Amino acid sequence: MPYDPNNSAKDFAGRVVRQWGLRAGIALVVLVTVRSSMFNIDQTELGFVRRFGTVVGDKTKPLEPGLHFKIPFVETADKITVTLKTLHIPEFKVLTIDNQEITVEENFNYTIPKKNVYHLMYEVGGSGNIDITDQVIPVAKDRTSRVLAAQNMVTVNANREAIQAQIEKNIVSSTETLFGIEAHSLQIARLDPSPAFKASIDSASQAKNDAIKAENVLHTKQFEAQQTAAIAKGNADAAIEAARGQAESVMLNAKAQADATVLTATANKTSLELQGQGEQARLAAEISAFGGNPDKYNEYLRAKASLNWRGNACRGNRSSTAFCRHPTPSQSRWNKDPRPPVAASLISGTRARTTGLSTETSDQ
Repeated sequence: MPYDPNNSAKDFAGRVVRQWGLRAGIALVVLVTVRSSMFNIDQTELGFVRRFGTVVGDKTKPLEPGLHFKIPFVETADKITVTLKTLHIPEFKVLTIDNQEITVEENFNYTIPKKNVYHLMYEVGGSGNIDITDQVIPVAKDRTSRVLAAQNMVTVNANREAIQAQIEKNIVSSTETLFGIEAHSLQIARLDPSPAFKASIDSASQAKNDAIKAENVLHTKQFEAQQTAAIAKGNADAAIEAARGQAESVMLNAKAQADATVLTATANKTSLELQGQGEQARLAAEISAFGGNPDKYNEYLRAKASLNWRGNACRGNRSSTAFCRHPTPSQSRWNKDPRPPVAASLISGTRARTTGLSTETSDQ
């Protein structure tokens, strides 16, 4: 067969490709084998290695965080998170002892002790890399329902702290016994009554608020009435005091007027008494001039009055009185001394005696 340079080149290229392909395949197999023989355990995890389904090594000493090796295609690495985890328990319904429906939602915090890692991974639920959520949630719901079923709806809110403590105690006890986990806390995120019960509570609250409002209005009215009564009493007291003051003022004025009247009357009386005493003294003095004879004194007064009358009449209207125009001889004598003889003698004697009495009095 003749030599063909083109075919030789193709054969050479094919051989090279096959050789490099084989080498790459071998390298890939080696890489996969090496990669599958190594595994890493994170800081939050612990684990075990199973060979054909059987745990290799001490069951009480799980593998610590770090790089580990296993036989490829023969051994399997299992890991589980052991740090604090929060298990959310979705909302669920429970009934109270008085058949009231409550919606509950919880959060459960727990960790997995190192000594119980094997138990949780291979003795609870499925084997290997498991999540215990499906095992814990039903237990938590059951223990919660048992506690709330013994309560009535009226006391649920009033005793919420005590109820939460009892639910937490029951869940912790059950999960530690069943699963070997270490429970830390339980939070009841939601504890809601049914809409019908809420409506009845709202109605009762509204009625209570209305009653309180009415009571406050009553207290306000009572306070206003007390204020009005106090103001009225104050006004009445002020009016009474004003009337009392006015009455006292009237009484004082009346008393002052009465006192003034008494003083005036007393002064008038005293004045009259003094005038009477003066008149009495004067009369006594004049009568004493007639030797203490009242009859002579009376005769003197009549004569004096007669003279005063005649003299005044003539001086007042001489032209109209005949007696004054044409006096008789005796009248002419009277004009010289216009006093009757007896009256003139009496008056002259009286004046003399009075003058003597006055002189004696002055001398005395």
